[in-house]
Amino acid sequence: MQEKVRHYIEENHMIDPKDIVLAAVSGGADSMCLLLMLRELCGELGFTLCVVHVEHGIRGEESLADARFVEDVCKGLKIPCKVRHCLALQYARQEKLSVEEAARKLRYQIFWETAGEFGANKVAVAHNQNDRAETMLFHLARGSGLSGLCGIRPVRGQVIRPLLCVTRGEIEQYLAKKGQGFCIDSTNEELLYTRNKIRRQIIPLLTQINANAVSHMNQAAGLAEEAAELIEELSQQAAERHIWSKGEAIFISCGLLKEPSIVIKAALHRALAKKAGSSKDLASIHVQQLWQLFARQNGKQVKLPYGLLARRDYEGILLENSSSKEDKAGERQTGQWELLPGGSLHISSYACNIHTRILEKTPHFEEIPKKMYTKWFDYDKIKGTTRLRTRREHDYLTINKEGKRKTLKKYFIDEKIAAGRRDHILLLADDTHILWVVGYRISEDVKVTEHTKRILEVRVDGGEEIE
Repeated sequence: MQEKVRHYIEENHMIDPKDIVLAAVSGGADSMCLLLMLRELCGELGFTLCVVHVEHGIRGEESLADARFVEDVCKGLKIPCKVRHCLALQYARQEKLSVEEAARKLRYQIFWETAGEFGANKVAVAHNQNDRAETMLFHLARGSGLSGLCGIRPVRGQVIRPLLCVTRGEIEQYLAKKGQGFCIDSTNEELLYTRNKIRRQIIPLLTQINANAVSHMNQAAGLAEEAAELIEELSQQAAERHIWSKGEAIFISCGLLKEPSIVIKAALHRALAKKAGSSKDLASIHVQQLWQLFARQNGKQVKLPYGLLARRDYEGILLENSSSKEDKAGERQTGQWELLPGGSLHISSYACNIHTRILEKTPHFEEIPKKMYTKWFDYDKIKGTTRLRTRREHDYLTINKEGKRKTLKKYFIDEKIAAGRRDHILLLADDTHILWVVGYRISEDVKVTEHTKRILEVRVDGGEEIE
């Protein structure tokens, strides 16, 4: 197995001589295998090894015992180790994230902070073939393009995954042969988390169909990764031929339509991301809208995320920042749309659909959804008519149970939302204040509590600039 992992590291150019590699070690089987494997290879490959353990503050004494275990093992192996503590549950509540997402966010933040302390230039994590297969299934179930089919990649920036060539079964056999114990996280058995359901229920069923299902899925993920890299290269070449800057705008020539459709999509996505300055929240619907604009008459236009405007020109499409006479005069657009509880609304300028329903809360009601674009509100606390609109002067949010307020302007600044985006973000409001900054947080005073009797659910699908 050591030879297999060494070859995988070299094949993917993960580690160079004189690198300082920080291994993320939780104490579980995968990370203990990573630790022992890297220790065996560091002399041969000429790198320096150090360790970080993140204790998330979730499992009480069990979690603290894991931290002590990792510290003791590293001390015995004479490998420098730092244990870092965080409060994932508190962070999840504060940032309105799932516990899984909050823990991951904190974990990687700590990895990079600790890497800086050690002077490490690589972070090694212990994902294996089973993890990659699970991620692939998760992306497929949720809806994914080719990139999602790649699952977890061997190298992403300075993060490396040396064990992505072996299965969980191989890891357990390796540890048994070495006589190395490991910790067992009790939360891994709970089926509350989506990934655990895939791991404990779906993967075992697939291996009943074919014992090599996990390996075969990893082979498919590898092929998807190669295809994604090829398409990225071809789209870059196509962009060089057919897309260029025109003043402050980006011009997309009709010549792009001669390329294969998959290259056209990738090139259009590239153009959007370049003009927006980010690829976050640029979905296939926005690429499709841009593509469809080629078939429309000269002068036709479509609004896109980040305040972008695509306009059909004689020889192609001009992608520019949206501007109007009102904007030039320094006035904000004040479009608003009334939202009737229990109904639906389509906002064409944002290319999104909003659906609402009223739910009666019972003692055994389902868990409040932790989704970015589906939110629950205490319906009886909403005063007046609910509307979707853009920001206005004096808008505010209630930010704690004591009723403390924060202006929307201050909230945007604190969240580091670019000034150019603020006028384009949709807001759910009643007659008095902001209920929800769509894609971000909701106001504290309309949250569902144990005293809630009726719930207003609001779901936003698609969207030109909903976040």
